[in-house]
Amino acid sequence: MVLAIALILCLLPLPYGFYTIIRLATAVLAGCWAYRFYNRRKTSFAITAAAIALLFQPFLKISLDRFTWNIIDVILAGLIVLMVLKRK
Repeated sequence: MVLAIALILCLLPLPYGFYTIIRLATAVLAGCWAYRFYNRRKTSFAITAAAIALLFQPFLKISLDRFTWNIIDVILAGLIVLMVLKRK
């Protein structure tokens, strides 16, 4: 849930370092999700999580305009909230 809040905060004009930290955190968490889904034999979820990890990884940056990143951030934050609510 903290990641969802951080992704929503990415809509604000913050220092570039904040975005880099969020990219790294999102990539790591999405990589963990991909591994977890793969072990549970949920291949489509594993592929989706791996794609999110690749999109957000901060080392070989994918250059998208700010509006596109904002849309991605909001969608991903919404998915995280849905996953958390579904678990409860």
